[in-house]
This record gives sequence, structure tokens and C-alpha cells, in this order.
Amino acid sequence: MKVLKRIQILFEGVPMCGIFGCLGKNCSRVLCVESSHKQIHRGPDDFCCRAVNGGFFCFTRLNVMDRTVRGRQPFQHQRFIAMTNGEVYNHLQLEKEYDITVKGHSDCELIPELYSKVGTELPKILDGMFATVIVDEDSGDVFIARDHIGIIPLYWGTDDEERLYFSSEMKCLVDVCTRIEIFPPRKYYHGPPKMGPLKTWYHMDWSPAPYEPSMEPLILDTIYEAMKAAVAKMIPCDSPNGFLLSGGLDSSLVAGLARKILGPNHEIHTFTIGLENAPDFAYAREVAEHIGSHHHEFTYSVQDGIDVIPEVIRKVETYNVTTIRASTPQYLLAKMINSWGFKMVMSGEGADESWGGYLYFHYAPNDEELNLEMIEKLSDLHYYDCLRTNKSMLSSGIETRVPFLDPNLLNVCMSMPIRMKHPKYITHNGRPIEKGILRKACDREDLLPKSVLWRQKEQFSDAVGYGWIDAIKQHFTSMSSSEAVEHQKVFESYKYKTNTVPARHTSYSPRVLAWLPEGTSQDPSARAFTEIHKSVASTS
Repeated sequence: MKVLKRIQILFEGVPMCGIFGCLGKNCSRVLCVESSHKQIHRGPDDFCCRAVNGGFFCFTRLNVMDRTVRGRQPFQHQRFIAMTNGEVYNHLQLEKEYDITVKGHSDCELIPELYSKVGTELPKILDGMFATVIVDEDSGDVFIARDHIGIIPLYWGTDDEERLYFSSEMKCLVDVCTRIEIFPPRKYYHGPPKMGPLKTWYHMDWSPAPYEPSMEPLILDTIYEAMKAAVAKMIPCDSPNGFLLSGGLDSSLVAGLARKILGPNHEIHTFTIGLENAPDFAYAREVAEHIGSHHHEFTYSVQDGIDVIPEVIRKVETYNVTTIRASTPQYLLAKMINSWGFKMVMSGEGADESWGGYLYFHYAPNDEELNLEMIEKLSDLHYYDCLRTNKSMLSSGIETRVPFLDPNLLNVCMSMPIRMKHPKYITHNGRPIEKGILRKACDREDLLPKSVLWRQKEQFSDAVGYGWIDAIKQHFTSMSSSEAVEHQKVFESYKYKTNTVPARHTSYSPRVLAWLPEGTSQDPSARAFTEIHKSVASTS
């Protein structure tokens, strides 16, 4: 009970939100308020616009728990004024370590005082997901930082008079800025209010341990304990708790571990979406029954999905084909979760990139190639899954927490011997299996049904129903066009000009293309590899 009470205190008053600001000469309050309201869906519960040195800070607030004004941002300590979108999971530890007294329970209230004590070292000691902006009222200098993966979105830009703008979503900037860029993860800016040079505060320079078979038992225990710790720190203990549940490995592990942490009597809700008879439904029901959750299903039609694609592109702010395929059902599910009264869920994003979960990883020719591909996937995750999950869910005011991207869990994962993450390392029923070491580590304490724990990888856009991708392709073919072309047209119709799809990722990377057998489909759906287990097993 003491642990649960501590978790409850930890998350009282935690807001997710949208942040927007203008810094420079003659910033317009009216324009700032008008622009900021384009992302009001990120924080429909409260709004604040505050004058700061040389401009304005605007904050749209989603009250996850505490609805008092104590959690309203911006926060100020002496000459420092700060706005932060995200979660700081170690704020209680930092408040104690740096002798910081806060008035409320917000995890972000300590940030301006902490910054006054540690300066630009701030992001290095924050354990969480965040985009933060701090203004020095005396000097007018600004500090901007984004988390280690880019879980929380952030954009910045300038207008024709060189005023600096920043925003959680790009749509707020398109009518005011002549230049807009993604503020990259792992970076910070410190200096006068302009788009100046960035510095790196987080480096993906892990040193994987050499492979030694005798290490496996210790590594399995380390993985399991790190997984439990990552889930535990992100669970707000106030009942009820919500979990996205696809019936695949990653989301099922998060929900299963939460049940172990919270105990058998705590109220847990799980949410699944799919076309009628989608693969996800049966597996998700099995997990829900196993962990004793209140399970909610939402069935959508192909036409339901096609109808909302333009709005999905507007909300998610990308034209990437796979991102839109997966964002569409998630966007629809977020609406239903909101209607059921939830404001926070947990999800399994980030596992495939760090644990070697994609089916094409079976073809990685050696440890070095596999590791390089995983690091590249992680470094670019803010363009795809992080962007999709954050924006599609917050389009209906739903915060999403992602334990697989916890910094400590990532360190465990990316520092272990690479060979243990290769799909050929562990076999199941005589066939190599992706994420085998993660499955084996969590094959204890009756955590999940075996049928789910050892289920083959499915792309989310496949698992909601194979008819979904087929129907999208057919729809755009009937227009004598393609998904990519039509998505980009819609993207540009909303005045989005910033490239959110790196050129190197319009298809598989040259590295991966060199791995794949001749004739492999270039469609990014997991179905391009339907024979992979059989073919790889036969050559192992």
C-alpha cells in the first residue's frame, strides 16, 4: 500500500497540454491566442495566455487528475518562467535532492527553480517525456529542450520580422511563420530568442556487451525488473487505469505488468479497435480475460476510416503512408476512449525499434548491421510512431504513456549483447521469433497467455484487419493515384510545408534493401513477410 500511495501522490495534478509562444518585438497577444487555439484539443480543460519578456506564453491544459489552478502553467521561479508539455517521473526525487518546495502537485512545477540551479544540464536530469521552454525575464534569453526520443512533439519557427515562435503542433505556426522546423529530440537551444545553433544533450552511444552465453539468466532477470520499473513509474494509481490493447506482445506486456504491480483488485480498462473479425480482437479478449480487465472493443468500417483520413492528416501532421494507415484507427479509438471518460492510457510503442521486433530484422546478416538499424529506427521514431500516438490520441484529449521508451529500460536493452536480440537467437515451435529475449524474460509469473506471449509480430495497421490496407490501396487506385501522392496533397492543402517524412525513409533504407531477398514486396506492411518464419527456419 505504501508503494501505491507514493505512486498516487506522484501523479496528482499531472497535466498534458499544448504549449505555444511568441518571443520578439511587438508580439500580438490576439494572434497568439488565436494561433494557440488551433491545438485546443491537446488541452480542452483550461487555457492561459501570459505576457513574458518580449512576448507571450499560451498554455492549453488537459487536467488528468487535479483540476485546481495550482497546476496551471506557466510556472515561475524568480526571473525564470517555464512551460512544459509532458511528464517528469522523477520530480519528487529532484525536489528532495535540490531542496525545491512546490505549492501544488504538478510534476512540472519544479522546472523553473531547477533550471535556476542546474542551467542547461536540466534535460539530463529529467526522467520523462517533455518539451520545455524557459524564459529569463531579466536577459530575455530562452532555453528550449525536447526529450531523448521525441515522444512529445515540438516545432519552432520565425516570421518575416524574425520573431521566434514555438508550438506543440505545426498547425499553430502555418499562418504566422515564414520558416517552420521540427525542433529535434535530444537537443536544446540556449540564447536570444531566435532559431540559433542547437546542442545535443542525449547521445545514442550505447556500448553493447559482448556475447557470453552464461550471462543469459542474469540478463533475463534484468530485463524483467527493468520492464516492471518502467511500467510502475508511469502508472497513476488513481482508479481506473486505461491501456491500449492490440493483443500483440508489446501492449499486452504493459497491461499484464500493470496488473502485477497494481494487484488483483485494482480496476483496469483495456481498449481495442479493429474491422469486423480483425486478428486483434480474439487475442485482446484473451489477454483481457487473463488479467481481469474491463475490456472495451470498437469496430469500425473501411468507409469510416477512409472518411476521416483527411482529418487524420490534419491532426497528425504527416503524409507518411504507414503512419496514416495506423493513425486512422487510433484516431477513431481515441474518440471512443474520450467518450468513456478516460484521459490517460498506456501503450506499447517503441518495443519493435529497441528489441528488434520488425519482421525484416530476421534478415539482418550480423550483429553490427542489426544494431545500426535499431539505432536508426529509434533516432527517427519521432517522425512516425511517437508522432502518431501523441497526436492521434491527443486529438481527443487522451494522454499516452510509453514504458518501452523509458530511458532506463532503453539503456538495459541497448547495452545487452546484440546477438540476443537477433530473431535467430531464440526459436519457438522450431522457428526463430522476433523479440525472443524479451518474450523469454517475461515468460514468468503467469504474466500472459502463451498464445499471446509468443505471437508473431503484426503491424498495427494489419492487425486491425487485413481488409483495411487492401481497401485503402483500392480506394486510391480507383482515383488513378496512390496513398503517398494523395496524402501529400491533403497535407499541403493545410499549408503544411515542413517535411515530416525524411527522404531516406520513403522506402526501406539501402541497408535493409541489401538484406532482403530479391522480389520482396516494398509495401511496409508486415504482410510482405508472411513466409518469413518458414523461410528463415529452413535456412537457420
